[in-house]
Amino acid sequence: MSQETSIRLIQLLRYIPKYPAKRSLENFRDYLQGLDYEVTDRTIQRDLLKLEKYFPLMCDDRSAPYGWSWQKDSKESDLAAMDKMEALSLSLAKKFLEPLMPVENYDRINNLFDRANNILESSEKSQLRRWRDRVRVLPQSQKLIPPVVKQEIQASIYDALLNEQQLEVQYLKANSEIAEKRIVNPLGVVLRGIVHRLICTMDPDFKNIRHLPLHRFKWARANDEPCIEPENFDIDDYLEKESLSLLRTEKKIRVELLFDATTGFHLSETPLSQDQKFYERDDGKVKIVSSIADTEQLRWWILGFGENVEVLKPKSLRDEFKERSRSLNRLYS
Repeated sequence: MSQETSIRLIQLLRYIPKYPAKRSLENFRDYLQGLDYEVTDRTIQRDLLKLEKYFPLMCDDRSAPYGWSWQKDSKESDLAAMDKMEALSLSLAKKFLEPLMPVENYDRINNLFDRANNILESSEKSQLRRWRDRVRVLPQSQKLIPPVVKQEIQASIYDALLNEQQLEVQYLKANSEIAEKRIVNPLGVVLRGIVHRLICTMDPDFKNIRHLPLHRFKWARANDEPCIEPENFDIDDYLEKESLSLLRTEKKIRVELLFDATTGFHLSETPLSQDQKFYERDDGKVKIVSSIADTEQLRWWILGFGENVEVLKPKSLRDEFKERSRSLNRLYS
């Protein structure tokens, strides 16, 4: 038996579904042709009969089209099929999924990533392989080197979150030299940019929800106590209301920003908010009016435009930027 035939049989075996699902010769032909195998129905039928001698397969011939599956009581094979579109999806998602997967399950998931890569690499003619090699996602801000998170600490935190257990930790606050011993209730993990944060409550009262960078944990171990979750806690609601953007005030503010024409144009395509108003002035400048959360992130975003934007309103925000401008002038004068 040639190597190509052996690989084809493996691919065929992977595509056979678990009972009661079934696949016809036409399904198998389309699948194999998608993998660049030129095969006839007769060849596929011969391959299936050959596989049936060694694996618990069955053919449902009660009605046309006949369909093949694993036998009802057989253990599901670990040779699950993956077509090229599925392989492309996994290949593109790998860098985003890896940091958020429970560590104890990563080896199993990594096998899927490897299989996806192998499927795309198996054919030089694959358009999907070329697509993978031609698309990228770039960071919106300055690229930074990720902080180091010890794998054993990340594993302990992820395991406790997965199993809904409390954590005993040693946590180093910013600008501190000594790690504190604390007990935390893990509620979720958020990856923002390059920093992993644990959403949690902490002793002694476990009331206030916090988001702690994982790289500041110096030690972590799950204990036998169940995690105590705040009533009606929902991670999406928390992130929307509290945000990791360092909220200044509970209410949204109405901002008016004056941009030069080139800088402001992109906000007509990517608005700040649903209620944004876009005004083009006679002098070529663009005024943006928008209701937005009052956050530190908003200030960093505005500062990123430098001299190409002027804060008009609210007065408190304009005064704040006046003071920032004076501070910068003193620094560079």
